[in-house]
Amino acid sequence: MVSPSMEFRKSLAKFYHGWFRDAHNSVIYCTERGQTELANQYLASAKAIFEIIINNWEAVEFFSVGDRAFLYDGALPKEFRGYK
Repeated sequence: MVSPSMEFRKSLAKFYHGWFRDAHNSVIYCTERGQTELANQYLASAKAIFEIIINNWEAVEFFSVGDRAFLYDGALPKEFRGYK
């Protein structure tokens, strides 16, 4: 599960959408089986990942393509420089 204090990392950009989808599906699965506490933990993870995606939408989309996350800052467009 994802820590609520997790912050955006460009090298992880291509995984955020999948992690959100998996956490969401886990909430549904656990809820259907009456595992409320576990469902709430997955819900907290889904919320944390959703916040990262929404707050960094353009960067997530940009760094999800190919190997852009691993280029030197000087090779990136100015708006995407400085990300960790």
